[in-house]
Amino acid sequence: MVKRFLSRWLPFIVYCTLIVWLSLTPAPPTIDDAFFGWDKFQHAAAYGVLALLAFRAFGDDPDAVKWRWLKAVVGTVCIGGLLEIAQGLFTKTRTAEFDDLLADLIGAGGAYLALLMYRFIIPGEKKNRS
Repeated sequence: MVKRFLSRWLPFIVYCTLIVWLSLTPAPPTIDDAFFGWDKFQHAAAYGVLALLAFRAFGDDPDAVKWRWLKAVVGTVCIGGLLEIAQGLFTKTRTAEFDDLLADLIGAGGAYLALLMYRFIIPGEKKNRS
């Protein structure tokens, strides 16, 4: 049971901790590329991966797939919202931006849509995976 818990939740917790650090550090590392260095792309990609990890962490009950996705997307966006508020309140070099929260939502929703499309493109896959 502990092994199952760790295999599901540990990746989510570690990745979430990384996002918290990147969000609240005064000078986060930068990427010297026009597209990959774009702040909104970074938000969407980071929160898309976080939503996938959250979905995985919520278990594997095939009857609860929609609820797992709903919890994953809403939870991920809530984390993004709380971090935006924390940036505005607790940091001097960072600002809270609604556009960042919107990028978080696009990333989390995009992860859901990507797996939903994958489910229908690959008909041989189990239907309960997305």
